[in-house]
Amino acid sequence: MSLLSNLLDPGFRQAASLIIEVGTSPADIGDLANLAASVELQIGRAEASIGTITFDDRRKEDGQWMVADSGLFARWEPILITTDFQTHTEEVFRGYITQLKPQLPQNGGEAKLVLELQDDSAALNREQMRTVWGKDAPMTDKDILSDLISTLPLSAHADSADGQSSRSLSQDATPIQFLRERAKANGYEILFQEGEVYFGPMRLEGEAQSPIMVYAGSATNCLNWAVADDAQKPDAVGFEHAPREEGAEPVVEVVTPDQPLLGTTEAAAEGAGLGTPSIWRISKEGDETEEETRARAVALANENSFKIRATGELDGTLYGHVLRVGAVVQVDGTGERNGGLYYVDKVSHAFTPDGYRQSFELIRNATGDSDAPGAAPVSNTFSAIASLF
Repeated sequence: MSLLSNLLDPGFRQAASLIIEVGTSPADIGDLANLAASVELQIGRAEASIGTITFDDRRKEDGQWMVADSGLFARWEPILITTDFQTHTEEVFRGYITQLKPQLPQNGGEAKLVLELQDDSAALNREQMRTVWGKDAPMTDKDILSDLISTLPLSAHADSADGQSSRSLSQDATPIQFLRERAKANGYEILFQEGEVYFGPMRLEGEAQSPIMVYAGSATNCLNWAVADDAQKPDAVGFEHAPREEGAEPVVEVVTPDQPLLGTTEAAAEGAGLGTPSIWRISKEGDETEEETRARAVALANENSFKIRATGELDGTLYGHVLRVGAVVQVDGTGERNGGLYYVDKVSHAFTPDGYRQSFELIRNATGDSDAPGAAPVSNTFSAIASLF
């Protein structure tokens, strides 16, 4: 019996089970699920989501291999992975098979087929394009995104932001490389989830996911928990931009975070009385406009305001949900300082003989427990910083 045969059989117990579907019209892989030994997926905000599926393969009497020669698995075959919690199902991963790796050691009983996966962004990394966007009429970054994904089974998420449209843009890169550049220029995230592309700022004010419970008796779903509280990240970002007209003064600014707090006390409040401001400075890149340099500075200030990073592991069955990257989650049982709302940065999903585990990395820009995101960062901490320039 395979290592995952019980986990992949919804009838075995009232616990999380796994559904693997392949093809443009997704179909369950059927009895081959019994040969799945492990499934590991890494989902993150800053890079493409990837994963592996390892099958124990078996050689049949006619010399064919049950998995490798099944005809189901091929490069660029769409793949969909869903968790069945018995009362409901939730998608974990959607993308493509990017590599097939048969492993045939001397002992035939140890033969395996390893599939390597990448999310839907893989389909946007096939062609290097040279074009100029907005040369005839202004185009927003969202319009460019919609055009680049128009031939794929993808759509722009309804909450996606427009981005900039101040100038024509030259593209000499694959679509995903170009879109990541535009996300950076706007201080946005670009996330591929459930057949949609989200292109916009961090979503800190949405509905919180099912809570992570630490030391909560029978309600506990978190197996371990740790926090790193970093004092070295800056509180603000300065930039200088050359003057637009000859003889004019250059633009010199210091920008501070402009996002809601996930807590009651902003992380930058600690150390604000030291007298020396905590500021990084950036320079203009290439031909970017003043608007783009400012947006990049604000994005860096926002990212660095998340000085607190929590790591841990969930029992996926006890949690009963797929922890989503790019959304907030409530954490309970970690005390007044470290409890409250966090933003989900990374999640690694592992389906193994030990069950379903979700290893996570969470970030927040404040301390203190609160039931909802707080107000925008207070200005007192940064007034002294701004006055120095």
